[in-house]
Amino acid sequence: MSGAQVPYLVVGHITVDHTPNGREWGGTALFGAITALRLGAKVHVLTSIPDGEISKVLPPDVDVTNVPSPDWCTFRHEFVGDVREQYITNVACTLRAEHVPKHWRTLPLVHFGPLVQEIDHDLLAAFQGSLRGASVQGWLRKWGEDGHVHPLDPDQMLAWAPPIEVSFLSEEDIGDQRAIIDLYRKTHRIVVLTDGRHGATLFEGENATRIPAFPVHEVDANGAGDVFSAAFMVRYYETGRAVESARFAAVVASFHVEQHGTDGIPTRDQAERRLLEYAHI
Repeated sequence: MSGAQVPYLVVGHITVDHTPNGREWGGTALFGAITALRLGAKVHVLTSIPDGEISKVLPPDVDVTNVPSPDWCTFRHEFVGDVREQYITNVACTLRAEHVPKHWRTLPLVHFGPLVQEIDHDLLAAFQGSLRGASVQGWLRKWGEDGHVHPLDPDQMLAWAPPIEVSFLSEEDIGDQRAIIDLYRKTHRIVVLTDGRHGATLFEGENATRIPAFPVHEVDANGAGDVFSAAFMVRYYETGRAVESARFAAVVASFHVEQHGTDGIPTRDQAERRLLEYAHI
């Protein structure tokens, strides 16, 4: 199945991020959409941003359903050494099953990217029969009145596993709550645990496979996990081979971290060439 035939839907907030590098766009919906588009997919996005603003963040060949919001979902990022501290200052609208166009409900590939608990659980059931993956960070976090983001308490984190086939977590998301991996491995076909420049671990059934990061000069890692997960979903939809898909996703993410924003996300041909170049890794 060629990349041009992949129908990829990503769901979640596109964000405004205030970072040490200045004001940037962010969110799984943004990084996932651009990644899938550059890999040749037909891209659909369900998000919530202020009305009339979509052309600022996505190209016109992306099919968008927007739930108009008075505010952008907004984050402030601060760093203490290499440790990132996140603060939520605004949240856009909750995304529900009623917002999904009828003709989208049969799309075979769906990527959920919650950031601030904005994807209602009923929306997950709107795509029965689809290959459903999720970058689950937004279901595993909470924030207080000051907006400071923290992982959920252990009992909350373990109270629910989304009904999907593929889940993506990061070491940052789960902290020392390793039991979440066991829960997801019992309920999901594939679980991927990413760890930045240290690579990732792919869990499939009883097997755990280390996926090394590709050796590049890192400039900006923001969004790398989202790029990885989108590339994995596209490749896995095409091939059904999880380890191959994870290696492909790692090489796509390696391009992304070499530049700021979405500028570094590669085309399929670029990714395939680098994959061959580092076939020994």
